[in-house]
Amino acid sequence: MQGWATKMEWNRLTPMKISRLPGTRPFLALGALALTVASAGSVLGGMIGAPVAAQPAAKTTSLQPIEGCQAGSCTLNFGSTAQMGNGTMKAYAFVQSGKQIKEIGVLMDAKVLEGLPQNCGSEKPTAGAKWLICQATDKNPKGQMNDTMVTTLAMPKNVVDLANIDKLDISWLPFGHAPEKVWDKPQFDVHFPFRNPTGGQDSNKFYAPQVPTSQLPSGYMVLPGSGFHWDTEALQGHSHAADPKQSPEFAGGPFLANFLYIAYNGRAIGYEVYASTQLLNSKGIYNRNLDLPEQSAGTKNVPSKLRISYEPQLNAYRVSLYAYKALPEGNQGTGHKH
Repeated sequence: MQGWATKMEWNRLTPMKISRLPGTRPFLALGALALTVASAGSVLGGMIGAPVAAQPAAKTTSLQPIEGCQAGSCTLNFGSTAQMGNGTMKAYAFVQSGKQIKEIGVLMDAKVLEGLPQNCGSEKPTAGAKWLICQATDKNPKGQMNDTMVTTLAMPKNVVDLANIDKLDISWLPFGHAPEKVWDKPQFDVHFPFRNPTGGQDSNKFYAPQVPTSQLPSGYMVLPGSGFHWDTEALQGHSHAADPKQSPEFAGGPFLANFLYIAYNGRAIGYEVYASTQLLNSKGIYNRNLDLPEQSAGTKNVPSKLRISYEPQLNAYRVSLYAYKALPEGNQGTGHKH
């Protein structure tokens, strides 16, 4: 696995370069970022949506869409389940009238925070997962920033064509990832890659051609040195686009969570959500309004809100993309597969 150390490029992005990105503002000047960290009970009670029809097994009957559905029109479906730490996680989707995405995401039972491997050089991955990036060597056997364990989840079938996403990659980074002093904290990363395109292994295409500004929300930029070689059923190599002005950690503030676009060969090819263990352990809530791009390389509908929360009735964490909106006519891009 030590070959990964030579393939990674993100470690070139230093804190000095981060702090000097043009337009970076102090932590308190966060523009459209809506961030709430509070006790789960104080926020969940007023934000859970209306009941939905045809609920599955009893243990999931209390899961409701964040934004209400028309009476009897929504279905809740689950994709595959995988182990993470001592717990399990599964993909889910709320779909209205069989044709409108209300919400997609991942449910992780609270035990996923227990029994997680810390050192890829000496500890086996969770059953069903793999160490995709491991930099341990005989001379330096310790775990390091960027070490990544990953597993893949299948999305519910009824949402695959609507979202153009059929698989998710969930990764565990016990030491976080570069850049240092920005994202170098223990975290889970949830990748939502489009079915087409899915990235590739040409590192030159991580950054060129440039992703058109029309495919990224205002303020987003592909970060220099952010390319990762990747190889799963869901996703291949890619780089990352973020908005430093809406990311408090870029200005020395706390890192709790973030929302990024993944990119390859001049196209935005999906989304990625970062969720720190600090946020999850606090059982707080992270809400973020997501600005929309002008067009998409992969889907006709894009999420306008992100929420990461603890669901006490399920004793589980929930990572949700919701409030989907259609892009203006003629700006849907060409990547969607019918």
